[in-house]
Amino acid sequence: SSYIILMCPTPTRRSGKPPTSWSSSKSSSTTSGPSSPVPDSTGSDAPSERIFRPYPGPIALYLHFPFCTNRCHYCDFYKVPFSKKEAARYFQALRYETEMVLASFGHEPVDIASVYIGGGTPSLIDLDSLGEWLEIVRAYGRLLPDYEFTVEANPESLSPEFAVGTHELGINRIVIGAQTFAVGLLPPLGRRQKMKDIYRAFYLSRLAGYENIAADLIFGLPGQRIKQVKLDIERLAALEPAHISFYQLTVEPETRLAASVASGRVTLPDEENTAAMYRFGAHLLADKGYLRYEVSNFAREGKICRHNLAYWTGAPYIGLGPAAHGFVNNHRYANRSDVAGYIAMLEGGRLPLAFIEELDDTQRLLETVLLSLRTAEGIDKAKLIRNFGEPALAILEGKAKAGYVSSGHLIDDLGFLRLSDDGFLLADTIIADLAAQG
Repeated sequence: SSYIILMCPTPTRRSGKPPTSWSSSKSSSTTSGPSSPVPDSTGSDAPSERIFRPYPGPIALYLHFPFCTNRCHYCDFYKVPFSKKEAARYFQALRYETEMVLASFGHEPVDIASVYIGGGTPSLIDLDSLGEWLEIVRAYGRLLPDYEFTVEANPESLSPEFAVGTHELGINRIVIGAQTFAVGLLPPLGRRQKMKDIYRAFYLSRLAGYENIAADLIFGLPGQRIKQVKLDIERLAALEPAHISFYQLTVEPETRLAASVASGRVTLPDEENTAAMYRFGAHLLADKGYLRYEVSNFAREGKICRHNLAYWTGAPYIGLGPAAHGFVNNHRYANRSDVAGYIAMLEGGRLPLAFIEELDDTQRLLETVLLSLRTAEGIDKAKLIRNFGEPALAILEGKAKAGYVSSGHLIDDLGFLRLSDDGFLLADTIIADLAAQG
């Protein structure tokens, strides 16, 4: 059978970014159902009031900073060229948005469990602008005592000032986009970093006081072999990050990489080799003390990314910034994917929503299956019964036992239905198939 490894279904398909379509691009069944997206009219009786209304919390916040100095050839996330002037206007609009959204949750500050700043290239953020935004967050929200606050950083653009400044502002977790130590594999991807940049980024982060450091690795690169995956993991593990995200390179439509692959200028490892890389990498990470808690995420004990886990467990989160997605009060929504339009709407006193969708019971069930099965814990059957009733579990178990449990790809025990090691290799196919049974 064809091995397809399910990668993080996000607008910025890396650790910490919220799910967009609530499935991978290969698993669109979750968009079915009677409910359909409703464009936001942004008037006084706007549909946005269905989302942003009093909520007890806690919630998670995701901030999308869309600016980059260089666009990687594989990237299909919403990004624009970095400009200090435009970034300053963006942050002014972001303050408006944050105040409008958080103030809508009630008179009391809403509890915030985690914050994640992704991009784009957040390490380009002006620290004064970031500090002013955080004043708004703290005025209308209340960070829980054990809050997790993450910022992403590209190794080549991380400065000592940014590392120190973000830590002093209360950010307590940093993600270094290492991707690979084999920098000779990077030119087809359009990345510019050098190996020394990764070591420097870890050094600067620790010097600034960061104790919770995470890093990203990508496998399945053009020309990559398993021995290079082995070296990447060994070198990264030697730097002792608390968390490692291990992602497969995906070829997204409309990207320069897609054009290069289509023309034959770039050749990727085949599915069998890519699956072997994932299997080998997962086992090596386990040997190094990193436990898999989600398809692409591995952590030391006690260092699971709680912001990530909020997505996979269906917890509420707010998306701020252009192209950001959110889910709260049983509604999912997305912001406009253009900085100019985003700024203009907020300067006019309107939220920059592109769509709002209320989930019906069928959609909620499908998303529970899709998101829960990505985790090592899997589907909590007792919780599923409480939320959707015994018939829903009976249908799901019937399909699972008829195929994937008997084949060893799913494990049904201790009140949970979860993927086996072999099941993780076929995660996309299995999850899409089970979700389609809803």
